[in-house]
Amino acid sequence: MLFCCAKIYHMDNVVVTVVKDVGKSCLSTGVVVDDCAEMIDENDYLGDAFKDGPQKFFLSDEWGSYLSHAGQKFESIADFRDKLKKFAGQSGFHYVLSRNDSIAVCANRDVDHCGWEVLGSVASINQCFYITLFNNVHTCRGMIRNRSHRQLGSKIVRTCIESTVCLNLGLKPREIMSNFKSTYGYEISYKVASRAKKRCVEKMYGSKCDSFSMLSWFREAVLETNPGSSVVLEVDESTERFKRVFVAYAGQIQGFKFSLPVLYVDGAFGKSKYKGQILAATGRNRNKSFFPLALCFCDSETEENWLFFFKNLKALLEPQGRIITFISDRGVGLLKAFDLIFPGNPHLYCYHHLRYNLSQKYKNKGGEIVVADVLQKFFKVAYASTEKSFYFHLKNLRDEGGAATIDEFIREIPLEHWCRAFFKGCRYGIMANDIAESFNNWIVVERSLSPFAMLDQTKMKEMKMMSERSVESKSWTTKLTPKMEKRLKEQLDRSRVFRVIASHENVYEVRNDKYSHSVDISTRTCSCVKWQINCFPCAHALAAIEGARLDVYDFIDPYFTAEYYRMCYSFPIAPLSNVDASCSSTEDFILPLVTKRPAGRPKSKRIASAGEKKLIRCGRCNKMGHHNKKSCTEPLNMLL
Repeated sequence: MLFCCAKIYHMDNVVVTVVKDVGKSCLSTGVVVDDCAEMIDENDYLGDAFKDGPQKFFLSDEWGSYLSHAGQKFESIADFRDKLKKFAGQSGFHYVLSRNDSIAVCANRDVDHCGWEVLGSVASINQCFYITLFNNVHTCRGMIRNRSHRQLGSKIVRTCIESTVCLNLGLKPREIMSNFKSTYGYEISYKVASRAKKRCVEKMYGSKCDSFSMLSWFREAVLETNPGSSVVLEVDESTERFKRVFVAYAGQIQGFKFSLPVLYVDGAFGKSKYKGQILAATGRNRNKSFFPLALCFCDSETEENWLFFFKNLKALLEPQGRIITFISDRGVGLLKAFDLIFPGNPHLYCYHHLRYNLSQKYKNKGGEIVVADVLQKFFKVAYASTEKSFYFHLKNLRDEGGAATIDEFIREIPLEHWCRAFFKGCRYGIMANDIAESFNNWIVVERSLSPFAMLDQTKMKEMKMMSERSVESKSWTTKLTPKMEKRLKEQLDRSRVFRVIASHENVYEVRNDKYSHSVDISTRTCSCVKWQINCFPCAHALAAIEGARLDVYDFIDPYFTAEYYRMCYSFPIAPLSNVDASCSSTEDFILPLVTKRPAGRPKSKRIASAGEKKLIRCGRCNKMGHHNKKSCTEPLNMLL
């Protein structure tokens, strides 16, 4: 057992003392036992929790070979400095630069008189950097590679994570820190990770200020590669400052002809340095997914910007000759602009926003239980299918929420814009602006980028989405889209409980044990009004159609078919190539937009706190204060 322990703990030899008892005296003999010729690995005897894990190799292991000998060539002095920092980090020492950055010496030279140094110069012929003198022997105290290194700043980290960030701009600094630790074996701070990601984006798209000038090239490239697209860029001629831009690709314009004749319009705030507002028009296909149509980037959500957006949107829709139903949340400036550009088009108000507006009427006036009861009754009013049902539920709502409050709220919103019973068009069962919210959430990462980067990244997302959906739909074997086919089967199962009685040609009475309904299959109407509201046969209509021994698919809107879905995504968005961007004929320099202070009165009194907060420098306005770039509201009207 003693010998085994010696082998486990790598003891060179073992001294064994043998004691013999001879009367009252003791004799001791020392014996030296040489180490066993065969070594035994201690991991063979230890439990899994105590074993040394397998050695892991990091991408930073090769940094130790970046500097090797005198005469070594580097592409530029910047390339030399980057590799010098990585070499120092892997070797575990610090250095200082002198003589205009052409010579580096060990940071311990003044203390321990270390002789490590490297000297080089730039060749005037090819502008490459060459090492002329390299002493790679350290005479200072021992070098140890630490978990972090001060030379690993954001510039060096950027060169390591560039390819990863380019593929996924949604990476968060915490994720970059974790990935860098597992890949390179070094720990970096949150600030370094955040700045490194920012440098990656700037290398791809330039600075956020320069991105406005790139919009001219973007417009030229889109119109050249995607004929039929609409890209309208407005710049103030007197100041050469950006105002707004409208973008709609030809593939989306053509594909929208086969999408439902509905458009969700909404605005989302930008989160980049220059803030801004993103106005979007989003369609909907009948596989219950959104279909992006047009985008507009502007300074804020104003009537003027909505007019610009709707004018360009109308130019796309008029040639299609369809009556488009719009859904919105009654945003700032939207209603007036819509009535001026689309005076005859149906306009639905989002139920969820109306619900929230009604709840604000009872702020500090009733408890949560009262508000919940009022909202529940308002739901029945909004979803009422007939006028009689509407007035019945309205009476209950007035009794619960107070006649004065409810009447005032109802007068502000015309009934035909939100109540199903009074809408005269085909609304496809739509009650909320959820598709617009889904699209805004879909581009949440792109909203934090500069305008040019935001448009380019959004284009790539839309291009990929259209390609994937086109490929996916080719494998469908059903006549309707999968989700609508499932809905049809569910409605057919419900229709089996009804009895169908023919009245005259195309008119039937559909009955169950309690209720009866009148169905006219020639006009595609049912007394339950669900066929008219959803533009899809209800269970009563399907019972009448099967009772007449007709094909149910002949009474379903073609927008629900798989054929229309395939046509919707059969017009691809052509990719853009920027290899000739520097040779572009467009050389306009566009100043960034002037960001305005948000609405609301600024706070005049500071919030009392236990201790004074430390002043920090904002990354957006560069001012000292108690805010960061996300919460910054300072106006930017200077050239940065």
